[in-house]
Amino acid sequence: MTGARSATRALAALAVAVALTALPAIAGPGTGGPAAVSAAAAAQQAAPALEVVLTSVSPVVSPKIPLDYRVTVRNLGRVPVGGLVVRAGLGQPVDTRSELAGLLATPGAAAGTRPLDEFRPAVAAVAPGASERLERRRVALPPGLADQRAGVVLPLTVVIEASGAAGPVSASLTTFVVDLPARASQPLRTALLVPVREPTHRNPAGDFVDDKLAELLAPTGSLGAVAAELARPGAPEATMVVDAMLVEDASAMVGGWRLLQAGKRTTIAAGNPRSGHADEFIQSLKKAASGHPPAAFAYGNADLPALVRAGTGGRAEDAVRVGRDLLRDGLGTPPQESLAWPVDGAVDGALLQTLEQTRSDVVVLGERHLPAPPTTATQNATVDLGTGPDPQRALVGDAELSAALVDPRAASAPVEWAQRILAETAVAWLERPNSADPRGVLLAPPQSWRPTGAFFRSLVRGLGAAPWLRLQQADTLADDVPQGPEEGERRLATVTAADIAAGLPSAYLTRLEQTRSQLLSFRRAVGNDFGPASGGSFEHDLLVAESSDWRPARVRGRGRGFVRAVTQGIHSVYRRIEVGTTPVTLTARQGKIPITVANTSEERVTVVLRLTSPKVDLPAASDPFVLEPGRRTTQLLQVGTRATGTFPIQVEVLTPDRREAIAEGEIRLSSTAFNRVALALTGGAAGVLLLWWRFGRRRRPGTEG
Repeated sequence: MTGARSATRALAALAVAVALTALPAIAGPGTGGPAAVSAAAAAQQAAPALEVVLTSVSPVVSPKIPLDYRVTVRNLGRVPVGGLVVRAGLGQPVDTRSELAGLLATPGAAAGTRPLDEFRPAVAAVAPGASERLERRRVALPPGLADQRAGVVLPLTVVIEASGAAGPVSASLTTFVVDLPARASQPLRTALLVPVREPTHRNPAGDFVDDKLAELLAPTGSLGAVAAELARPGAPEATMVVDAMLVEDASAMVGGWRLLQAGKRTTIAAGNPRSGHADEFIQSLKKAASGHPPAAFAYGNADLPALVRAGTGGRAEDAVRVGRDLLRDGLGTPPQESLAWPVDGAVDGALLQTLEQTRSDVVVLGERHLPAPPTTATQNATVDLGTGPDPQRALVGDAELSAALVDPRAASAPVEWAQRILAETAVAWLERPNSADPRGVLLAPPQSWRPTGAFFRSLVRGLGAAPWLRLQQADTLADDVPQGPEEGERRLATVTAADIAAGLPSAYLTRLEQTRSQLLSFRRAVGNDFGPASGGSFEHDLLVAESSDWRPARVRGRGRGFVRAVTQGIHSVYRRIEVGTTPVTLTARQGKIPITVANTSEERVTVVLRLTSPKVDLPAASDPFVLEPGRRTTQLLQVGTRATGTFPIQVEVLTPDRREAIAEGEIRLSSTAFNRVALALTGGAAGVLLLWWRFGRRRRPGTEG
């Protein structure tokens, strides 16, 4: 805030210097002439002591609607100031968006050349460090400002002068007035995307690692203020896009939660104000969703471009489906499924096809992915992504308006900056006012947008009240507004190396997919009921690990932590399973041998056995059988030996799908069966000796008698 305030003071000082030099008509009597103005400007440059802030302003004026505005003056100096005089003047019409950009880039260039209002506030003096809200002003604009036009956008400069011990001081601001003499018959259709998401502040055990989410959910926090504003009766149709992961985290805080800081775990009770703020946020979000069903982020804002590029488009579809299902369960309102807002990155045809498989026929993309043709007119947000009567469509955010949503001045001067955005939409409408062909723009801030409550309220209420705009849901904007107004095909930009590098690394995703495969095998062995001791599920941990929040290397370790929690949970069961090593003796060439497996875990585990040995004939694998918790289980397996001796047999305990090894060991088999070949040779030799003895003796000379 200090930097923003210093910037505001510097801009105000420059604006006043130009305004007071260029606008003698506004200065009027009693200012002391050019010398006094110069002295005041010099004093202001040397030691700016005043700041003027726009408190409210009419979004539109007309011959029947006067300008309604109000300002607050702040004394930033060390001595009181008094003798306040407020003067307001109008500048020259702003005809193009480039002109508006030039005025915003050059503070003071929009000096008012036509005096509009002058008054002395009822406040006699402003104490050092104090702020005084001045009286509300209602001023009719001079006639003829919009002659021969559908409307006009005019700069409004407000200057405050005062006197202090060091001499005269002054401050100024510039905002804009939209003068519409007649009703807009064909408004500019407009959609505002409001991302409601936040990276998880919990670890795999379910502990909150900080209390920053509590700050965001408070009524003074960004998320709390956004939800409260959209839950207000009659709130305009902003398009919320909500992450179910945030809803889960906020809901976990309602009934009491654990905070882990500096290695110390503290329980935050349900009656704690932070828990109460989380409850208020959830209730406001439910109320807002019931009036205007939100769209859903993929769960945790999963890195869909990286998942699809890694060949795991099915995982991307699962993340979208889970995000919708859990959001419906958390808010009680089914989200609308036609709109998808993937995280930026390697956007290509494969990603769009994956999203189409999830019934998302409207995809929000940045302008760099679908470059607009050269034109002097504002392009519609809608871009056709295919041919045919009902193609998938993209909604492309207006680059300038979307960037304005995150300008630092939105925080330091919320009302003034909200009016600046309204003025630019008016200039865009006035390019082709009341066009027979519908026109529409999309305001798409970054998905990490954190507007202040004051700015968001001013913006949303202004968009809803502006008669030249029709605020509507984003998915209907794509239906109502065609591509254009410039003709020509808009092709999807080529994916760059930077796009790919922006996503989660392939090594990270490979490890995640390996862990998911291990978990699938584990479920076949243990069943679906086993989960982390802290609650939740291993599947949930892997969904969190897919979040695009882990793209930066400095935080990716937290994502790996969720993957590691799954592998550790699996191994907590596997390491309690052991193979018995008792030696076995086989007295025949073939027979059954016992294999004993001990299960000291608390889970029933279904397994198969696989035996290998170079000198023993073994079955490919056993039939599946169950290891009961806390028991030893013995299986008899048919084997055969080809020789006598002692042979090692490797025993592997596998999951039922035979993809993952649970445990392994070695037993030694002693075979005492005589080898068939050796027996035949021995028998043959004995037979030869017997024949020799019987017939050879009879033929020996001298044996007769």
